[in-house]
Amino acid sequence: MRHNRPSETRATRRVPKSGGQFGPVSPRPSDDRRSRLERWASLLERDPHRLIALLRPSWAAGDDIAPMAASPSAVDLAWVDPVFRVTGLAGRSRADVKAFFQLSDAELDRIAAGSRRVPLRPAWQVAARIRNVADPRPEKLILIGVMLMIVSVVGAAQWLG
Repeated sequence: MRHNRPSETRATRRVPKSGGQFGPVSPRPSDDRRSRLERWASLLERDPHRLIALLRPSWAAGDDIAPMAASPSAVDLAWVDPVFRVTGLAGRSRADVKAFFQLSDAELDRIAAGSRRVPLRPAWQVAARIRNVADPRPEKLILIGVMLMIVSVVGAAQWLG
């Protein structure tokens, strides 16, 4: 058995040429939609009382990503995160954010859109909205519970009256 010196080993290694270009790393199988949304929510929860600027709704703004206030938006905070940028977040536009997080227009509006009356929201509320989009089951259970209560009250009123 022949032992190579470190200088000989380095000379024999073959490194594939990439043309000097670095592209986004392909996402791991565990980096699915839900884990990305959970990371986005945890970024916002690092400072839960920070005011987050909201975006105009997609039906009013098109692809305009400018926040309605001077504070950074939730999209800006996602863009600043190096993990998201390395794993494929291409830009700050609505199309890039929707593609990276696999969101519909309605889901992105639910997370990050506001109105003239409410241009800011605390970070913990935006994080809660992100988690509700990531896993809507608890929210649906609350809605079903409220609907069952309404039906039972109406049924009791019909039965008694």
